[in-house]
Amino acid sequence: MIRMIMATALALLLVGCKADDPQASSETSPGGIAYSRLYLPDAKDVAIQIAWSTDWVSRDDVNQAVPYIGADLMLSGGAEGYPAGQAVEDFADLQAQASLSVTPDNILGSLMVPKENLDKAVKIANAHLRAPLLDDKWLIRIRDGFAARMAESSGRPESRGFAALRWAAFGDAPIRAALSLDQPGMVESVTRDDVALWRSTVLSRANAKLVIAGALDAAEAGRIVDALLEGLPEGTPVPALSIRASLKPKRILLHIPDAQTSTLAFIAPLPPAAEGGEMEDLILIRALGSGENSVLFDAVRTQLRAAYGFGAGLDGFTRANRLLVLRGQVDADKLAQTEEVVRAAYSAFRSEGPMGALADLKASLAERIQIKTNDPASSAFSALMAVLDGQSPQMAFDLKQVLDAVSEASLKARLQHLYPAPEDFVVLAVSPNADALPGACVITEPEQAKVCE
Repeated sequence: MIRMIMATALALLLVGCKADDPQASSETSPGGIAYSRLYLPDAKDVAIQIAWSTDWVSRDDVNQAVPYIGADLMLSGGAEGYPAGQAVEDFADLQAQASLSVTPDNILGSLMVPKENLDKAVKIANAHLRAPLLDDKWLIRIRDGFAARMAESSGRPESRGFAALRWAAFGDAPIRAALSLDQPGMVESVTRDDVALWRSTVLSRANAKLVIAGALDAAEAGRIVDALLEGLPEGTPVPALSIRASLKPKRILLHIPDAQTSTLAFIAPLPPAAEGGEMEDLILIRALGSGENSVLFDAVRTQLRAAYGFGAGLDGFTRANRLLVLRGQVDADKLAQTEEVVRAAYSAFRSEGPMGALADLKASLAERIQIKTNDPASSAFSALMAVLDGQSPQMAFDLKQVLDAVSEASLKARLQHLYPAPEDFVVLAVSPNADALPGACVITEPEQAKVCE
């Protein structure tokens, strides 16, 4: 009782709002599980987001394809009291959406359901987390389908290009295999015992970071948290990954004679989200390379009179290995010229910052934030990402204030001090012309990129 009163008081102090306004608080369930609660008084649905940290991608004694097969099999392969395949129908009947997904750092679980159906949906989810059947027939079906999709995807020229980037960044490390899933037979060889081992290694009560969002008080939320994780082993927390990519500046051309188009990409590290500055990044990336009015799109279209565009985005190998990626399709005979134009356009942008009124640059983000703040699934996911970055779950409700704090000075400071210099990129080209990028390290297989300097 004392714990509940203190947690509620702390939440009110942090948020500084009326009792019926959205609130964020850190709680502990009656069963001793720490979690974050987002109170959304007008929400009809309840959303649960959960992350189990994992170091599987750093291990060289396991099959790196297992988590992808296992996450799918756990939900569709049956559980105690539920035949294989039934959960999908049961969730649909409850108007619920449930998923397990895999990232290098975490196994992410998600449940979204109308509040009146919450108990039934949590009972189904718990059974599949606690006592999955891992049906062999479903294993084969999932495994074969995943293998077919990977074969199709990995054969594309652009996919082979980014496979080369992973070889350059990680060499023979297990994480490269986990990101590319390209070792012969690795998917096809996944067994039920492999999935069972993976599940018992990762899914535990102590290793779970959980956010629940909706019109639930602390007593209701704590009961649901305990019901969801009931019967899972206690386990121990898994430390965050400490893997670092090696992305020294270099120029690589993957020669694929039968490629129908050429592609060009610039890749360089950015600070992880845990260090802040994400709102500045969203504004900068949009101005740099998102849409027809962006700097890169205009430069390529105007100076090269090209029929294609060039864009910018944020990506990452892991949460700590965040990337700035500039890329687009290129005419084979203009690959070297495009490299010069893109590098010059980026250099000018880094020095001068985005054009236009800051209020206009913020407008679309402000609208999206307003929508997401009142949505249980979006706010729960934002809070979970904040918790994984060592921040308060209150961040889910503070995004508007964070956006308001962005200034022209903060944008320019980030560009000039934390964004890569024009010469700091890995330049990666995929082309049917081996001579299209003079001076580049020319390779014919992705693995050869690990020796490019």
